[in-house]
Amino acid sequence: MDVEHYDEQSRTVKRPLYEYYANKIKTYTNVTEGKCLDIGSCGGYLGLELAKITRLHVTFFDLSQEALDKAALHLIEDDLEERGAILLGDVHAIPLENETMDLMISRGSLPFWEEPALAFKEIYRVLKKGGTTFVGGGKGTPEIKEQIEENMRQRGQEIDREAMNKMHGDGMKRDYDALLKSVGIVDYVIHRADDGIWIQMHK
Repeated sequence: MDVEHYDEQSRTVKRPLYEYYANKIKTYTNVTEGKCLDIGSCGGYLGLELAKITRLHVTFFDLSQEALDKAALHLIEDDLEERGAILLGDVHAIPLENETMDLMISRGSLPFWEEPALAFKEIYRVLKKGGTTFVGGGKGTPEIKEQIEENMRQRGQEIDREAMNKMHGDGMKRDYDALLKSVGIVDYVIHRADDGIWIQMHK
C-alpha cells in the first residue's frame, strides 16, 4: 500500500467517512471513556475522529511502522498527544495482556486477516469484561460516497470507482457467525446495512 497517498486521501477527501463511522461507533457502543484499540489503524483516521468526540484513550495498532508513524504525527497535529499511543503488531497475536481494552474497533482490516477465527479469539481475549467491539467495513452511506466524490472532483482527483468497489473484496463475505461460534464467542450482534457490515461482540 502507498501509505503517503492513502494518508493524504484519508486526512482530506475521505475524512467525512471516518467522522461518520466514529459517530456510529459512539452511538452503537455508548463507550465514551476508558481504553480503545484501533486495529489495523493505518494512520489512525477512525480512532482520531472517535477521540475527538469521546474521552477515550486510543491505541493505534498496525503491522506497518510507516503507518503508525503517520498516526503519531496526526496525534500531534490534532492536539491529542495525551489521548493516544501507537503499538506495532499483528491482530493474530495482540501484544497486550488479557482484558485490557474497553472498546476495540476496526474499519477495513477484516479482509486482510489470514486467520480470522484466531484474530477474533485474540480480540475477545484482550477485551475487558463489560467491553464491546465494533469491527467491520464499509464505504459509508450514499450521501457520504457522493460527498467524497465531490471532494475529489474539487481537488481535480480521478475517481476510480472500480478500485473503491473492490476495496473490501470477498473478505467481507465470510460466514462471521460460524467464525465467532467456532472460537466460543456467542454474545455478539452483526449489523448489516447499506453502510457496511459491523460486528459487535460483548464480554
